[in-house]
Amino acid sequence: MNVYQVDPVDVLMLRGNRSFGDGGEHGEVSMPPWPSVFAGAFRAALLGQDANLLAAYSRHAGDSNRPVRERSAAIREAIGERLFDVLGTPDAPGSFRLAWLSLARHGGPVMPLPADLLAFRSGEELRTVPLTPAEIPGASGPLPLRAVPRLEAQQKPAGGAWLDAAGVQAHLAGMAPATVMPTSRLFAAETRLGIGIDPTARTAADGALYTTEAVSFAAGSGFLVGIEGMEGAALPDEGVLRLGGDGRAARYRRVDAALPAPAPVAGRFRLVMATPAVFAGGWIPDGVAADADGHYRLKGDGFSARLVCAAVPRNAVVSGWDIARWIPKTAQRVVPAGSVYWFDGFEGDHRKLATWVAGGVWGDNADRQRRAEGFNLALLGEWR
Repeated sequence: MNVYQVDPVDVLMLRGNRSFGDGGEHGEVSMPPWPSVFAGAFRAALLGQDANLLAAYSRHAGDSNRPVRERSAAIREAIGERLFDVLGTPDAPGSFRLAWLSLARHGGPVMPLPADLLAFRSGEELRTVPLTPAEIPGASGPLPLRAVPRLEAQQKPAGGAWLDAAGVQAHLAGMAPATVMPTSRLFAAETRLGIGIDPTARTAADGALYTTEAVSFAAGSGFLVGIEGMEGAALPDEGVLRLGGDGRAARYRRVDAALPAPAPVAGRFRLVMATPAVFAGGWIPDGVAADADGHYRLKGDGFSARLVCAAVPRNAVVSGWDIARWIPKTAQRVVPAGSVYWFDGFEGDHRKLATWVAGGVWGDNADRQRRAEGFNLALLGEWR
């Protein structure tokens, strides 16, 4: 895996899926951004080293009047065999795959607080309280256990909490993180005023004032991006990306960063989603299905386990814009990053489980485009 540190040059416009631009509307920022933002930026950087290649790829990929096979052959001929093997086509991506995405602080990964941890303010500091699976008499639902916090008194959790590299590793090991980082140490959202443009006259449109949020990053903050499958492409070790809305600039450089290691698996374990997940069964991970006894079981090549508990925040919706074909991508419901699943009764080869998780939590009918964009990435954690 090649790991890159991405540092914004100025603010970034990391918009979500809510359209805006009409008079009086407000565009909100989406943090962390979708992994497809970075997958698209790096794939564009690969093609953008030669403007003719980028133009040819877009022209052939967007030619809806030709059959898929002919478009694929035309792209292969235009960009060359080696680059085609890496990028493929919008319909059939190549070997390129975004395999890691997180914020970064002084070169180390930073992740949002997982759903099995709550943060509470204690003076100026943040402390965490874990959610633990427990049997709740009278509770209804498809799983036998519920994730509940053990609190001495009712309190309102604090939002905007993040784990640094040491905190992520401690959490995966089933221990309480020593420190929790507030959002203010990483970035801040700024409101910007904009005005719509009349596309015909190229002048300001009447009554088209709107506001949008921009993200400004603290010193030492940025992103860590891991990419696999670029062996056939010649991407410089450092350069500049067009990132997010308005094509804002960001510098990237290849680094030797220590990413969180998966925890060992014994009889039971946790699955922590590192990026949003597109599951065919809604909130249920791919590979998990109900058996004859009504238990939800994960079955893979050489391993199985029983799903007994889940902590899943409210679903989000991801779409995006297909630049090659100049059409919007299909909107899909996703399980948010940080969702946690508890499994027990593990049987089989733990190495095969680790290999499956490292490749993304996908079933047999994986969405090849979303897989290449870095969705469904997860980490293995101990369940103590």
